[in-house]
Amino acid sequence: MSTVDPEDRIRLVSNLCSLGNRPIIMTSLMRLLLIDHFCRDDDLENVEFHERLFRYGEETGILIEDATVWTPEKTQQRPAVIIKRNRWQCIKRGTLDSVKDVTAEGNTRHVKLWRGSHTLFCLAKEGAEAEILGDEVYRFFEHFGPVFRRYFGLLAFDLAYVDGPSEVEESSEHYAVPVTVGYGWDDTWLLYQRAPKIKKIKISEIYSPFLTQ
Repeated sequence: MSTVDPEDRIRLVSNLCSLGNRPIIMTSLMRLLLIDHFCRDDDLENVEFHERLFRYGEETGILIEDATVWTPEKTQQRPAVIIKRNRWQCIKRGTLDSVKDVTAEGNTRHVKLWRGSHTLFCLAKEGAEAEILGDEVYRFFEHFGPVFRRYFGLLAFDLAYVDGPSEVEESSEHYAVPVTVGYGWDDTWLLYQRAPKIKKIKISEIYSPFLTQ
């Protein structure tokens, strides 16, 4: 593997800081991380892919694509990694779990915990090649997961599991090894009061003008 500092390999500006975590951002993030890994042979553990480096355009040696735009025709004879987002789950911690604190002005800060995952389908014409591609992908996320977690400000970023090879339903000529990566994050926001905070009012103060007449 490359001896370069893993953090120097990312070269990505995180939108997670300004926009918060969103499905399309996480899918794009997974794709960019994989493209960065497969674009140089000195980063690849398996020599089988040294001649199949990623390039933008039709001449790429390996296809790395979002599942929503992928078709079997795009893969052709080359290996591919197809990225599919799975269900996201909001983690409930109690009845009022979203309230974190209240500011002096009466504004409330809220936080929700989330967890989700993406499955990376490693496709190849031969089952053995799909296994080797799955090995390359899962070891990449296993080794650099802690770096990605810190860099993108996530609560968790871990390899979840690696499934066994199977024929691709959309293309019986290809085998797929699914690699699933899980992650967790917190969504924090502040609700501002639209009017001044109401002070406590005594019932006697309401009726006092009438009582003095």
